[in-house]
This record gives sequence, structure tokens and C-alpha cells, in this order.
Amino acid sequence: MTIVRSFEDAPTGARGWLAYDGETRPLAVGGCRVQRGLTAGMLEALAERMTLKERVLGLNVDGAKCGLCYDPAAPGKAVALRRFLTFLRDELETRLSLGCDMGTQWHELERLAALEGIPSIKVAIRKAQGLTDADFFHRLGLLDERVGTLTLAERRAGHALACAAVAAARATAGAAEGARCALQGFGNLGRGAAQSLAEHGAVLVAVADEHGCAADPNGLDVERLLAAPYGTPVAAGTTPLPREALAELPCDLLVLAATENAIPADQAARVQAPAVVVGANCGLDEEVEDALCARGILVVPDFIGGIGGSASMEALFGSVRPPASAAAVLERTSHLMRELVGDLIEIARREDASIRSVALDLAASRAETNGDRPYGSCPYLAATAGVG
Repeated sequence: MTIVRSFEDAPTGARGWLAYDGETRPLAVGGCRVQRGLTAGMLEALAERMTLKERVLGLNVDGAKCGLCYDPAAPGKAVALRRFLTFLRDELETRLSLGCDMGTQWHELERLAALEGIPSIKVAIRKAQGLTDADFFHRLGLLDERVGTLTLAERRAGHALACAAVAAARATAGAAEGARCALQGFGNLGRGAAQSLAEHGAVLVAVADEHGCAADPNGLDVERLLAAPYGTPVAAGTTPLPREALAELPCDLLVLAATENAIPADQAARVQAPAVVVGANCGLDEEVEDALCARGILVVPDFIGGIGGSASMEALFGSVRPPASAAAVLERTSHLMRELVGDLIEIARREDASIRSVALDLAASRAETNGDRPYGSCPYLAATAGVG
């Protein structure tokens, strides 16, 4: 059952909604987005997708999603978003754990929440997980710790997506080292994925954003791309290809980390990658996914490739003792993703089925997962549940 609550900010004209998918679990989690054309219906569907991710992981958590129908580049964004967080205050203090999404960033949301006296957009975890203030804020502080160029907050979801891509590369090419990767999107998700893919030895041969596509068969300079301010066009200073060209470039991995329906139906026949890994919510239409699978292309669906926000929260809050560092959180997330995606690929091949159908069956089998705490029940981290 989906529950929607509405918000309207008269001074800026922004409209917003909070969608819960279910109300029986001690915690509901999801991102907060600012997007032109956003509707309550879109948020309802995304909340349902969040619940699906929690069920795949075996967590005692419901899905949620919220956001504003507003131009994220408009000067009134911060004002509207701050008022929206005020509207969400009671939920944030009791049941709702937020993350960033399209048009928002982690530190932006935390800063605006603090201005309203809200300790964190994740403060609901403290009570739901039964943590002391000291334990909760220690774990939360790890999100600001850098692991490479980016902080844990900036890397965690993209890191999990990269781990899913690495598993796909091993299944189709035998190894991730040297795998040529084309990446669609260089926002929150894409930047984190780019750094982790590079650390696994993958070669980023192309990256596309809303402005165009930068490509180099010898590999792009990932550190240079990450050093540019957030939102800098990836092809700045070059002659870009059209952004739509990315899907047809020769590569070993095509990673979708930005928009919905990234590959039109008429382009599916021209995709050259043997593996497509979807991180963006609804990044592939199911008809297109089916067409790719029919061609023998391995497709990791969005509710698996994009599961990193939830997976990393299990890695951060699910252990008895706090993780020793941000790097330890990423390593636990890596372990979880290796186990999850490896199992799904193996079962899909054995049963001659799609990864999507196998994952949906898995989620359905865990629909009755419950317990006292939201985190700590993921079977892919059971062996390390008591350690940092």
C-alpha cells in the first residue's frame, strides 16, 4: 500500500510529495530529488522500486521516495528544499531515512536539514537501530571520510554499481582488469562508479552526460574528470560525440547511471557491449531489456545495479561494532555485491533465465523478512555481522 503526502511552497511555486510503500517496517528509506516534471505517481513507482531493493537484500525496511517538482538550477531551489525538509521534519525524526537523488547532493541536504535543527536526514536510523548517540554519529561521520578523490557519501552507491559491473565483466569477459567500459551519467552515481571501476582496473573509454559524450579508445583520464567541479560537462574542451552515441560504442561493459529509458527500443539492436549494467532507476524499459537479453547480452537490472544506497547502509549500520573506517564500509559493500550479483548470474545461467526474473523471485521469497531492527539481517553479510 502506497501512502502519499503532499507539499506546496507558495513563494517558489514548488510542489512536492512524500511516498511511502508500506507502513509496517520500523524504517522507510529513499532518496530526495528535485526534478522538473516530477509527479506523485513517479514517486510512488520509485518508492515501490526501493521496497524491491530492500527485499532483495533481506532487510526489515520499507521503500520511500520524495521530491520537489522544480527546476534544480533555479535560484529558489535551496529555499524550497529547506521548506520541504521542514515539512518532512516529523517523518525524519521517527521513520524516514533520506539519501540524495537526481538534483540533490548529500552534503546539500545535510546542510539544509541542520539549518532547520534536524540533526541529520538519516537520524531516524538511530532509534530504529537502537544505537546510542555516540555510535550513530560516529558511523554517520564516516560518510564524510574520503576514500580516494570522493567521500564515502559520494562513492557508496556508485561503488556498489561498479562492483555489479565488475561481476558482469567477470561473467562475460573473464576478468574486470582491462575491461573497456562506457558510462552513461556523471552525477552522484556515475562519479562514484567511475572511481571504483578505475580502481578495479577497468578502462573508461567513454562517458556521456546531458551535454554530450567524451570518448577515447585508449581510456579517458578518470582523475581529471573527477577533479572538475560537479556538473562540469564531461566533454568540456573537446569535440563531443552526441550523447546518444554512447550506447553504440564498442566496449565490454555499458553502465547506465543517469536517466530513465536510456536506450530507445530502436537502438537496442545496435548495442555492442556483451554486458549492460543498470544503476539508474528505470534506466531501461523492460521491452528494451528483453530485446538485449534475446541477443545474448547479460543485463543486470536497475534494482540490482542501483541497490548500492541500501547495500552501503547495511554495511555501515548492520554490524554490531562500528566499521573501522570508510574504506571498511566500501569493502563490506564490495563483499555484499560480489555475493549477491555472483549468485544471481550463476542461477540465471543455470536456469536459462534473466537476472531480472531470478532477482524478482528472490525478493518475493523474502517478503516476510522482519525483526526488531532495520539493518543486520542481510544474508550476504551474515558471516561478518559482528565485525567492523
